[in-house]
Amino acid sequence: MHVNYEFELEDWLPRFPLQERHGHYSGGDITSPCDICNIEWLRRGMVDQYDWGQPVPVDVFVMSKGEPENRYATKIGGLPYRPRHLPWPSAPSGRPLALIAQFNFMSSFDIVGNLPGDLLLIFGDDSDGPVRPLHMEWQNLGIEDLIEPSAVPSECMTIAPCFGNRCRMISYPEAVRTTDSKYPQCHGKDVWSPYWIPQLQATQIGRAPYFIQEGDDSLPGQPLCTIASVQPDMHQPYPWVNVPEPKCPEGKWDHSGDELMIGDLGCIYVFIEEDGTLHAGESCY
Repeated sequence: MHVNYEFELEDWLPRFPLQERHGHYSGGDITSPCDICNIEWLRRGMVDQYDWGQPVPVDVFVMSKGEPENRYATKIGGLPYRPRHLPWPSAPSGRPLALIAQFNFMSSFDIVGNLPGDLLLIFGDDSDGPVRPLHMEWQNLGIEDLIEPSAVPSECMTIAPCFGNRCRMISYPEAVRTTDSKYPQCHGKDVWSPYWIPQLQATQIGRAPYFIQEGDDSLPGQPLCTIASVQPDMHQPYPWVNVPEPKCPEGKWDHSGDELMIGDLGCIYVFIEEDGTLHAGESCY
């Protein structure tokens, strides 16, 4: 079956119990297993702190390092699921564009409806700062003559490849706090950065991503998918689903990777109109 890799949240939760830092808890963006487990534990401990409103299903992708065995998996960077004969997309300047992300919708049609294709490929370049212009194209599964690694232009921007493990989650875009304290509480402790808890900042498919800035939701059509900056936890086990060891010891930091960073921990939002027209916008902090 041409589907995504899966992330079973209930299997991972016992490995990452809720951890406080400096006397409080905190929400966060999602790349690593510990990130999504932290959000889930906080949600369970804060049930009475919100009027959660209407739930909206989303498919969040927890990341594995490197290229997937399955070329059609949801991924960031690397080798696209694309026919060999297609001309490589380029910017108006002639510079070849890199694959920014590839989304496999085969397990997500129930939350986004019918689409023009099975996979959406998004190419871009950051030579001038923002990751644009973007080239977006649909591909269908069943391609037999796939592009080979040697055919990818060497001049593309460098993005360390990683691939997603799908986890069906719920977003709460209408959530409203029901307490007047400065911070919401979980098990009697403050929860900092709570804006990351009702809605999720992650690479995801679905209609209700976390919008960083006011106005990010104003593109024509409806949200379809979101590319989030890649920021694996450096100190916890399993910074990637497929890498058990922490990236570095506590107190040390390693910023030597080429993981996708969109501005300052930003996102690229892709919207789709009823006629299939796609629009994209970039936002960061």
